[in-house]
Amino acid sequence: MLLATILMTIPGTGVVSCTCSNHYNDKVVWVKKNSELPPMSKKAANVSDNANVGRITTHIIPGSLKEIFNDSNHIQLPAAESNGITPITDFKTAYFVKKPLVKITTSDIYFIDSLKHSMPYLVPKAANLLKEIATTFADTIKARGNADYRIRVTSLLRTDYSVNKLQKRNRAATSQSCHLYGTTFDISWVKFDCLDPTHPISLEDLKNVLAEIVYNFREQGRCFAIFERKQGCFHITVR
Repeated sequence: MLLATILMTIPGTGVVSCTCSNHYNDKVVWVKKNSELPPMSKKAANVSDNANVGRITTHIIPGSLKEIFNDSNHIQLPAAESNGITPITDFKTAYFVKKPLVKITTSDIYFIDSLKHSMPYLVPKAANLLKEIATTFADTIKARGNADYRIRVTSLLRTDYSVNKLQKRNRAATSQSCHLYGTTFDISWVKFDCLDPTHPISLEDLKNVLAEIVYNFREQGRCFAIFERKQGCFHITVR
């Protein structure tokens, strides 16, 4: 799709060394560094028989992430409309997008997943927020666990066409999606990229560190966020 906008590419490269994924409940498990790791299958952790899966300190308040991150679409939509582009309804309207968009590409701090229902673009304000969240996550995991990890982004800019297509598969998808405005992105909490398989970290801790970081940005008034259990992601809109 051609966009009559200023397209600024965020350069980046990176190859996934290993992908760790598993579905957990939405309860925060608050543990301290070197705590005993509860049983986890090798398939879930994607590590070998002799791998020592580490635990790291997390500081998100214990409780239900669904209750902590409860900024519904009704709350997020006004921010998306204020900060975002005019939604792209068809090929013709793509030529009249007035606000600039940033192309988001895989880098050493985040991996852009296969985008079946969205395109890799955000408005600059949202792109900067994503970069800050990703950088903080990578730095935190490095500082607390001496490990190299990056987040996975699973959804970015959508069009009316992609939203309609998604609704056929996901009844929870709304026609008034914040993704239409280029202000919103989804970060997986069930999949993270381990760039150094010699230092695997508990997936529960990775999830909680991500929650901690999103919580802090939210408390600073930088974003709205909702914990999507079925979709396995944090749905985040820049403020």
